[in-house]
Amino acid sequence: MNTLVAEQTLQLTRRFKAPRERVFAFFSSAEAIQQWFGPGPVQVVECSADFRVGGHYRIKAFNPDNSNVVVAVGVYQEITPPSKITYTWKWEDDEDWANCESLVSFEFTAVGDETELHLTQTGFPSAESCRNHTHGWTGCFHKLDALLTGASLPVFKPCC
Repeated sequence: MNTLVAEQTLQLTRRFKAPRERVFAFFSSAEAIQQWFGPGPVQVVECSADFRVGGHYRIKAFNPDNSNVVVAVGVYQEITPPSKITYTWKWEDDEDWANCESLVSFEFTAVGDETELHLTQTGFPSAESCRNHTHGWTGCFHKLDALLTGASLPVFKPCC
């Protein structure tokens, strides 16, 4: 399920067949993040994550379909294991994001032996950017689901 609220807020909810401590762990280190970050063929080529409030993260990703390299950066604002992570989000070297910083929040809820993950991202420079991030996060969650279940990675269609 995904919803655009006031064209500048993205909300996604996804249920994973894994305990929330395990799902949360995939967000808590650079080694774990690089396994699922990026939709479809996008691959993380560099990742750092100082996983503490006030710590910085940096994710450099490469898309082999179009040879684009992008870098996302931010600062952890809240970490409440295993229920919530909030951080700032900004794309480096993207003029649309020059004067814009987004806020991303993940809430992990235990539902029996499964986890419901609710993502909220606010502060996009445009409605188009919000739609592109919906595509990106959806692809990330497909990869994360495959990692958690041991399934093969899904085929993913290009955005928009």
